[in-house]
Amino acid sequence: MEEAYLRAAAEEDMDLLFGWANEPAVRANSFSSSLITHEEHEAWFQRLMASGNRRQYIYMLGGEPVGQARVEVSGEEAEISYSICAGMRGMGHGKNMLQLLRSQVKEDFPEAEKLKARVKPDNIASRKAFLNAGYAEAYEVYELQL
Repeated sequence: MEEAYLRAAAEEDMDLLFGWANEPAVRANSFSSSLITHEEHEAWFQRLMASGNRRQYIYMLGGEPVGQARVEVSGEEAEISYSICAGMRGMGHGKNMLQLLRSQVKEDFPEAEKLKARVKPDNIASRKAFLNAGYAEAYEVYELQL
């Protein structure tokens, strides 16, 4: 099996992340499902790269980028989000990336004591990945659109 690892995102990853962010399945599973313009993405990416409490990682497999994970730390909690590129989904990469992320967050943010993520109820693949990586479902949120 090819080696999988995380690396810190760099400036040259901006367009790769832009393409992944606008994939239909990624937009559908995001809490904000509208398409992202390149200008919006570029401004967001610059803020992300300059932030001291957020980190963007690229999940690599055999030297090729196949996914991304983002971490935002607030106090002792680190909230994560991730995605896998379209051609590599359904192969266990989500679980593997989440396991790698555990030690990466501890290294980069030693103050973090807990990892958490928000997942839409119908995003079965992500729910399974989190459960298979050792996460426990903590609570559910209910909303009513007015």
